[in-house]
Amino acid sequence: MKRTVDYSSLRGFNYTQSDAGNDRDFWENYHHDIVERDMGYAERLRLNCVRIFLPYMVYKKDPDKFLADVKDFIGTAWKHGVATNPIVYFGAFFFPFEEEFEKVEGETLRPLRKTIRTPESWKAGEEYFDRLLGAIGEEPGLLFWDISNEPGYTDEFVTWYDEEPKFVQDFRPAVPDMKELREKQEKTWEFIRHFCKYVKSKDPDHDIGVGNIFIWETEPSRTAELVDVIVFHDYSATRARLRQVLEMALELGKKYNKPVVDNEMCCIGRANPYDMAIELHEEYHVGWFLFELMIGEDGWNRVHGVVYPDGTVRDPSIAAAILGFYRNRKETAIRSDVEQENYVERAIFYADKALRGTRRNARRDHSGDAMELLEACEFAANLLEGGELVPMAYPPTAKIEAYRRMAHPDCDEIRDFLIDLIETLKKGAHYTEKRNERMEELRI
Repeated sequence: MKRTVDYSSLRGFNYTQSDAGNDRDFWENYHHDIVERDMGYAERLRLNCVRIFLPYMVYKKDPDKFLADVKDFIGTAWKHGVATNPIVYFGAFFFPFEEEFEKVEGETLRPLRKTIRTPESWKAGEEYFDRLLGAIGEEPGLLFWDISNEPGYTDEFVTWYDEEPKFVQDFRPAVPDMKELREKQEKTWEFIRHFCKYVKSKDPDHDIGVGNIFIWETEPSRTAELVDVIVFHDYSATRARLRQVLEMALELGKKYNKPVVDNEMCCIGRANPYDMAIELHEEYHVGWFLFELMIGEDGWNRVHGVVYPDGTVRDPSIAAAILGFYRNRKETAIRSDVEQENYVERAIFYADKALRGTRRNARRDHSGDAMELLEACEFAANLLEGGELVPMAYPPTAKIEAYRRMAHPDCDEIRDFLIDLIETLKKGAHYTEKRNERMEELRI
């Protein structure tokens, strides 16, 4: 039975296990329990779909295990209300000379081999999809097929726009011969168009799309006529640029009478913050997939991701935006006044008391000095963080917790830290000393 998808309602994410260096590591060391945990986080965030990368090289090493793991993943995600969008042809266009690609330095710019440029070399791809379809085609959690991830992104990459928008020109390097490069890239699109037709002929019950790196690849690649949903990726750096992209996408959708979806977006390292991207996609009613769910230590996950493996988050504004709540950037925003009830004054009093009380000549037993100083630090830090008066990349309270975990923290360091916190608090709260009011008379 044909599956109907409301693409405007998709609230998705790309996924790789946080401890995996890349997608090959993920599938070669697949862990059901980790997937179970992470899909639980997605469920709590009310996300409803996941996009996964399926490396052909992992399939080739052990087809049965790979297909069983993919099936397990889809079933596990669906148990948490999360449907799956698999990328069928991911990697350096694999067959039949995958070994050559393994030797290529880096994985971002993928060289095109002559082997993919003739239909005779496509048989392995057809056999691979047949096996994949047989393994997961009946899974209720299967959402739609992404034929390929960014097929235009190779070392012969070229932007197809004849009159590029200014925001494209800003970032695209000059190329020597556009005609020659376009002729070379057309070989890639022949491959993609063939498999659009092949996958659709084998599985008419599920929609197909192509994960284009840019929305403006859609028409020159001649895939718009072949897909059921127009898919694109976007990491625009400003609201104006993102609006241009979304308006272009909706115009294409209207022209071809097809839904559109952005199945890669959000990167803090590309000036494309999560809350901005989510808010504008919601405004334009375009479905979206974050890149990505989990925060890890590899290069990508340092600028992507929502949740740490332990369930904490990097930036609460991302979780809020996913749930439909955005930061107020309008003139109606009200600045916090953390001194409204004289608690800045109290923080100063506590800091002064701790600094005086932990002097070497103030007492004989100094075993509790660090705890006393850190308590005063936390009082000030909570005012600073609650009032959003400090950067939160490394919150003061995180530094305080780090000191508390130490067996023998340096009290002189903590004193300096406390003094800095108080000075920052005074400045941020526009604090001025009140005349005729004695700190010693405060009642806590």
